[in-house]
Amino acid sequence: MLNDFLILMRSELVITLIIFLLLFIKLGRGLKNETLLNMLYILLFINTIIGFFGQQEGSLFAGMFVTTPLIFFQKTLLSIGTLLIALLNYDWLKKHAHLPEFFMLLLSAQLGMFLLISSGNFLIFFLSLELSTIPIAALANFDLDKKRSSEAAMKMILSSAFSSGILLFGISLLYGSTGTILFAEMPALLKADPLTIMGFILFFTGLAFKLSVVPFHLWTADVYEGSPLAVTSFLSVISKGSVAFILITVLYKVFQPLVERLLILCWCCYHFLH
Repeated sequence: MLNDFLILMRSELVITLIIFLLLFIKLGRGLKNETLLNMLYILLFINTIIGFFGQQEGSLFAGMFVTTPLIFFQKTLLSIGTLLIALLNYDWLKKHAHLPEFFMLLLSAQLGMFLLISSGNFLIFFLSLELSTIPIAALANFDLDKKRSSEAAMKMILSSAFSSGILLFGISLLYGSTGTILFAEMPALLKADPLTIMGFILFFTGLAFKLSVVPFHLWTADVYEGSPLAVTSFLSVISKGSVAFILITVLYKVFQPLVERLLILCWCCYHFLH
């Protein structure tokens, strides 16, 4: 069990260790930004390549954490993207007075995204989604001397709280109609009744806010404009990518029995809007 835990969650464990290392560095004497950045680049590169080695399929915690070769590939893509964003913003990061805090928040968000992609039920799904969102709201305000950066953070917090409430309401309806929150058990219990359809609509709406899908995209431009360039890059690529990955997985594995009714619903909405 311990070996499976260490092997299957190696990406998450490495990120957690880096976060604690940054915390200890911050509490200690600290390091020069240039030295700390070079060390972080090496650690992020290690985190990127470990996904290619070792066992890549299994589950932990009674199915709450699930991983497959595809999931490891998705995590590797996100790790590569995070490393590239850090490299491209080297000059800005080197001059920033709060470099350890920046990477602690950034890696906390990435940890949430990794857990989100590997979630096997709606409980870990929701908690991971919040873990991947809240640190980004703090990162959006990392240009501390700019008013529009604070406005961006506030708008993201409010939109995230609203979308999370809608998402959680949808999950509650789905649990009420099926009696389970496990992804593996829910498809056999889904029925195309009004409660289930309403739960799916609210669930999809909550994720649509996270993905900035029209017409739930009105917060996006202000947040992107007010955030630092590194945060905008991370939010627009890495964050959106992780939500897209888990949305595709959930639609395929959990809601596949409802596909015919959902297509009819989409057709009706399309003709109503046109």
